[in-house]
Amino acid sequence: MNVSPDFSPPMRIMAPYFLLGGLFYLLSMLSLLFLDIDAALDSFEIAGWVHLYLLGFVMMFIFGAMAQLGPVVVETKHAIIDLFRIIWILLLIGVLLMVYGFYVSVAVLPYGGIFVLIAMTIFAVELHLTLRQGKRKTSVTLSMKTSNFFLLLGLLNGILMALGLAGVIDTNTGLWFEAHIFGLLGGFVMLTIMGISIVLIPMFGLAKRISDNEFAGSLYTMSAAVVLMLLASPLELGWMRYLAFGLLMSSLLLYMYQVYKMTLSRVKVIHDIWAKSMYVGYIALGLSWSFGLLYLFGLGEQLLLVSMWLLLVGFIGFVIMGNLYKIIPFLIWFQYYSPYIGERDVPMLHEMIPQRLADMQWVYSTLGLVVTTVALGFGNDLLFAGGSAFLVTGAMMLLIAIRKMMSIRE
Repeated sequence: MNVSPDFSPPMRIMAPYFLLGGLFYLLSMLSLLFLDIDAALDSFEIAGWVHLYLLGFVMMFIFGAMAQLGPVVVETKHAIIDLFRIIWILLLIGVLLMVYGFYVSVAVLPYGGIFVLIAMTIFAVELHLTLRQGKRKTSVTLSMKTSNFFLLLGLLNGILMALGLAGVIDTNTGLWFEAHIFGLLGGFVMLTIMGISIVLIPMFGLAKRISDNEFAGSLYTMSAAVVLMLLASPLELGWMRYLAFGLLMSSLLLYMYQVYKMTLSRVKVIHDIWAKSMYVGYIALGLSWSFGLLYLFGLGEQLLLVSMWLLLVGFIGFVIMGNLYKIIPFLIWFQYYSPYIGERDVPMLHEMIPQRLADMQWVYSTLGLVVTTVALGFGNDLLFAGGSAFLVTGAMMLLIAIRKMMSIRE
């Protein structure tokens, strides 16, 4: 792969995404201390936390990562890089309004949804234009295009739900609930992570990349699952709903096998902070898949709660945090050090990571994930609060680590 500094956006444009993402991760972990773990999964309290975590933390980091990795994958420059100067502002306003809407006044929800929709539409259009002018056409680029399409569909579902909750239109918001989750979490977040990881695991893990045809299997299966759920929810077709869940589980199982296959092909095994974060993330994904399967067989809604927790905080959280320790030094190094190659000594990427701080962050975050997962399984509020305290400590260390890495200059 041709990794040119011309393809990477300037750090001054991308800095807000990483800093705000770290801040929202800390805020979402702090809010766990006040969360009622016995609340219904579709309650406003849980919905408010999920939107704070997914929109504030996950989306901010995905936008920042995609801004760098998208052009690198297709070997081209951004179509309109300056749009990223305003996307984070619109997304920030949208997140704050939506969280306020869930916790204080439901009437504000549509306004927050509109800001989020505008921000993500601009992101989707810019990325589409960038991918279209690229030289490389692979299943990974197809996953990026497909995920953008599902992003917009999931957002439109969310806008309809927000308008219904605010009393602006008369609609049954419950019909759109699963479609909204599948469109954004499965169609955008998971497809994006799956596609990017097919590139990043070989790049950062010194492994052999799987073929396009192999990844296409999990890509098409996940896409089919999302499409079926987008139809099944509003039409209230139970059989199609279960088929969508089955395809989702099949796609994740196939993807986990592909990751396992790449892991076995590593030419050199290095247990750095990236690798350790990936270990926790993919173990969490495997456990999430197992608990989700048990839930589908009717063994209790508590299993669904544990499964979703492991997916969101375990898999998505640790995969994002691990890759931050690669992506931020990568951007800093290209902008401030690559011009001096051959003229004088320049630091290696791993030397730009605050190693001790990163290791402590991993330990506290891992302990927090384990303790809170056990607490959710047994419904223990006190144990969950103790685990949340570990997660808060890890989140504070992550934000400090991000700030330290971004403050490095030649």
